[in-house]
Amino acid sequence: MKNYQSQTGISNSEYHTCQGTGNPCGTGQERGFFQQSFLRRMLLLIACLLMVTASASADGLSNWKKHVDPWLQRVEQQPDWLYSRLQMYWTTHATEVYINGENFDHPGGERAPEPTLKMNGCRSTESSYNRPRLENVVPYDDDSIGSVTYISRKTGQMERTIPANTGCNINSLNHEIVSIARDAARIYGKTGDKRYADLALGVLSTYMKGIYYRQPAIDLNHGQQQTLVGYATFEVIHEDCAADLAETYTLLGSYVKTDRDIIEAAFKKWADVIIAHGVPHNNWDLFQAETVFHIAMALADDNHYADRHGKQYYIDNILHKQSIRQWGLRQLADFGFDAKTGIWYEAPGYSTTVVRDFCSLANEIDSVAGVDVFADIPVLKRAITAQTQYLFPNRIFAGFGDSHPTYLSTAAYNAYLAYARRHHLSSEVSAMTQARQAILPDAPAASLGAYASSLFYAPNVSWSVIRSGFDKQHDLMVSINGSLGNHQHANGISMELYGKGWVLGPDAGIGRTLYSGLDYAEYYSQFPAHNTVCVNGISSYAVMMSNHPFRMLDQRQVPLQGSAGFAGCQTVSFHEPEANADQLRTNAVVKVGEVGGYYVDIFRSRCQDSVNTRGQREFHDYFYHNLGQEMTLSAADGADLSLQPTDQLAFAGGCLYAYSYLYDKKSADTDRDVRATFTIHPREGATTLGDIYMTMWMAGSPDRTVFSALSPVNLQYERMPNQPYDIGKQPVQTFVARQQGEAWDHPFVAVFEPTATKEPSVIRKVSFFRPESTDSAAVGIKVELLNGHVDYVFSSATAAAMTYDGMSAKGYCEIIRR
Repeated sequence: MKNYQSQTGISNSEYHTCQGTGNPCGTGQERGFFQQSFLRRMLLLIACLLMVTASASADGLSNWKKHVDPWLQRVEQQPDWLYSRLQMYWTTHATEVYINGENFDHPGGERAPEPTLKMNGCRSTESSYNRPRLENVVPYDDDSIGSVTYISRKTGQMERTIPANTGCNINSLNHEIVSIARDAARIYGKTGDKRYADLALGVLSTYMKGIYYRQPAIDLNHGQQQTLVGYATFEVIHEDCAADLAETYTLLGSYVKTDRDIIEAAFKKWADVIIAHGVPHNNWDLFQAETVFHIAMALADDNHYADRHGKQYYIDNILHKQSIRQWGLRQLADFGFDAKTGIWYEAPGYSTTVVRDFCSLANEIDSVAGVDVFADIPVLKRAITAQTQYLFPNRIFAGFGDSHPTYLSTAAYNAYLAYARRHHLSSEVSAMTQARQAILPDAPAASLGAYASSLFYAPNVSWSVIRSGFDKQHDLMVSINGSLGNHQHANGISMELYGKGWVLGPDAGIGRTLYSGLDYAEYYSQFPAHNTVCVNGISSYAVMMSNHPFRMLDQRQVPLQGSAGFAGCQTVSFHEPEANADQLRTNAVVKVGEVGGYYVDIFRSRCQDSVNTRGQREFHDYFYHNLGQEMTLSAADGADLSLQPTDQLAFAGGCLYAYSYLYDKKSADTDRDVRATFTIHPREGATTLGDIYMTMWMAGSPDRTVFSALSPVNLQYERMPNQPYDIGKQPVQTFVARQQGEAWDHPFVAVFEPTATKEPSVIRKVSFFRPESTDSAAVGIKVELLNGHVDYVFSSATAAAMTYDGMSAKGYCEIIRR
């Protein structure tokens, strides 16, 4: 945010409160600036705005010139220097491109009058070749099969190779060139310097003719990929060059003196393919709408074209029309947002992006086209502040499904603020400004409480949280997710745990090449990569667009008798379809004093048939992954379990491939209570608390085997800001407990406590008991605290009554403090 006070004497808060309201700022009691006449105030405010605009304009121009000028010098010496490096079918002028599923196959068709656009080699980003730096790109690089000259990752040398070996590098290189042309057009728009216009025009004309004379790719498999491809990429949502070229064309204006009909016809072809292809029921629809809108704004009005497909036609398509693969924005919002919670139905990494882009597009459409999307789709405003519910106490959003958690973007807030100021909605400006401030990384804990609750459940993504507050160092939060909506994993009832500044027990994340690699299909999207229970080694179901939610049975805050603090609990049920198993997970968060606290995790699981389809006795595997460089596993009293190397937990024997991703495995058969401690040795400066620990106590059971193991690196938090160590290079410490037979009357019962060197445990001892109850699956936990209190946790699978040591409880979870 600009510092208006330094330029005008008006504070940021005062500026944003009065801006756009038409009302005098301040009261009659104020002196100085605000005692001047209304006209004087407005003149100074206008001057302020002009100064800020001029400053921003100067900054923008300077940055654009830094981007463009090194290449302008080359273009002035050789006019084709830049556009000759576009990846085109320079040799064949191919009008058709053939793909085989998700890979380029060959160019073909008639020879066009002009070179045509070359498309990516693959849908996946995985590549055996790196693209060269722009100055090293071979000009007019092509042959009869569409080859390119790129850098081999194996040899480091420039080599000729087929596009199928190059991932998404072809469009990436073209987009770099197009972005230079776009910024050159911006400079021309500001300065009128025709040198920049000439540079931009060469790229624009070459690229758009390459679209005009080419057809969309043809899938030799006749599969779904045919419905996804664009002109440049295998996914219409990645036609990144379209918006930049539309802006370039608009900024060049009348400087484009020839081929205008071809360029505009090419834009229309591009928009038509984006509308005809893609996916209507998720984030794709929005991204497609964004691109089509930018193309529309480069076109003339409908009556300029014989087919009457101009600016209004394409805007109407994205706002109101419904085709098989492109829905209007209102229909998309009705489908994707939960009307009550405001949560979008995809994994947070995608949901937060959708909210950002939806609001940015709504603001742009209102500003440029005069259509008030925010008024037409009121859930958008609710969705902006609903994002706060995703946040762990460290202000990083939850990471279930295909997500790379980080801090929330303020872009959606900014878009709504721009809209509200334009419409003179002063109260809206004030409210959204406060909401925006609350999500910043250093926002006070109290400010977040207005937008995120202690207990939250979003049924349209099968996700719920319990949190004690937003103190980064001392508060607790458990995040539980099923598999409902888009970009979700096969994870049953998965759990993430927070403590001492970090999500200590996270999901594993996405694969190395996001969701298109073998590691994603076999491990990262599957049960064993999550903190969940896998049944008979086979629990799985469709990932991505998944329809396997849990059912919320109970979620409530629990009063702690005679003691301050926080306690909340919930119970969810789930039917695991592959093994035909019933599962029930009960979780609790208990805050102890100002600093400490612990989690309760009770996981029940049983097959409806005790003998599986291979004639074997059922078994249930409890997986828990924690950050850290070390893990110790012993009996709860510290006795050695005599762990031995094992070849169990493997694909051999009919389990999921994911099991074979675990290694350095050791195991012990034991019916004793056990304790695992995970240790993080933080990098210097990451925390003032010293080493961070997560201690787990788990009740013993007959027919139980416990394991320590290493799992593949965590690819969810590899991008997380302020990591405690280099998470992307450290295998994940993993605990597994296998229960032979049912795990319903013999459930997995655990207590987790995050601590640190300077904030040690608040627990003296953890033990377990069986309360008297009509429910044979009823269990109890006794947590003896160092402050002299004792917490008794009762849990029944049927919400039945339970008694123990003179105490009575009833329900899925009850906590009694003595």
